[in-house]
Amino acid sequence: MRTRLPLCAVLLAAPMAVPLAAFTPRVHEAETVRAVRMVPRRLSLLLRAHPKVLLEAARGQANDQPATAEDVESEFRTILRMSKEGVGPENLVRELGILAHLVQSLHDPSCTTGVTPLRDTFEAYGDEKLPKLLVTKEEFWALDAPLDPGPRIQAWAVTKAERNKLLAACVDANGKRLGPWDDLSLPFAQLQLSFSNAVHATANLWILLYRQAGAYWPLPADPEAPPS
Repeated sequence: MRTRLPLCAVLLAAPMAVPLAAFTPRVHEAETVRAVRMVPRRLSLLLRAHPKVLLEAARGQANDQPATAEDVESEFRTILRMSKEGVGPENLVRELGILAHLVQSLHDPSCTTGVTPLRDTFEAYGDEKLPKLLVTKEEFWALDAPLDPGPRIQAWAVTKAERNKLLAACVDANGKRLGPWDDLSLPFAQLQLSFSNAVHATANLWILLYRQAGAYWPLPADPEAPPS
C-alpha cells in the first residue's frame, strides 16, 4: 500500500523549479495549498489524494510570457470538456493544478509582459515576505454565481493592469527598489492583496467547476461519512 504524504509535507519537500510566468514556485505552492483548504470536502479529498501531481502542475512550466484572461478561460473550459469525456483522478488533479497556476499568475501585478526588472524584483520580494502573507476573508461567490467565469476573469485582468501601473512606480529602470518596501509600503500591500485574491480566485474557480462537472469526477469516498 502506497503511503500518501500530507499536502503540507509535500509542499515543504518540493524542489524549486525554474522561473515561471508569475510569482515563484514557492508562492504558487503556498497559494494552492491554502486554496485546497477552502473547497468542499469531497473536492478537497480528491486534491489531497494526489498532492505531488497537484503541486507540480501548480508550479507550472518554464515560460517567460504571463498568463492572460484567455488562457485561464481556455483551461477552465478544457477541464469541463475532459470531465464530460471521462478523465482519471490524477489527470483531473493535474489540470486543476494547471488552472491554479494560470489564475494565480493572472493576479501577479508585476508581470504584464515578459521577464522585466520589475518582475524579478517583485518575485524575489514575494519569496522574502511569504511567511507574513495572510488570506483575508472574501466572499465565496462561486457557490451561487452564474456558471460562466468569463466576466470575473476579465475583471481580474483589469485589476492586474491597474495594480501594475502603481507598482511600476516603486522601482527604477533596473528594478532597484525606490523608497521603503516595508510592511506598510505600497509594494507590500500589492503583494498581500494579490496573494489573498489569488487564493480565493483559485478556490472559487475550482468550486465553479465542481458545481458544473463534479458529477462526472472520480471523487474518492469520504472515510468520515456515516454509513448509508
